[in-house]
Amino acid sequence: MTRNLCLIAFLIISNSAWAENVQNGGIPHNQAEERACGGDARRLCKDAIGDDFRVGSCLQDHKDRLSRGCRAVLDGHGM
Repeated sequence: MTRNLCLIAFLIISNSAWAENVQNGGIPHNQAEERACGGDARRLCKDAIGDDFRVGSCLQDHKDRLSRGCRAVLDGHGM
């Protein structure tokens, strides 16, 4: 019972964080994902820096030119 309640609480918090980030124009990410894609974003999407949604779209547009790590991040997000 306690395990189920913890799982439900986690899902609610996760969904809230996802919704808030998407409403703010961003794609949810963590520091490891930023490290994996930061160089690619600065190299390929420098005009979009500051707008997470545009950076995400730009990275998708250039997926064939991304580092292996960044490509894995996008794949992990279903992009």
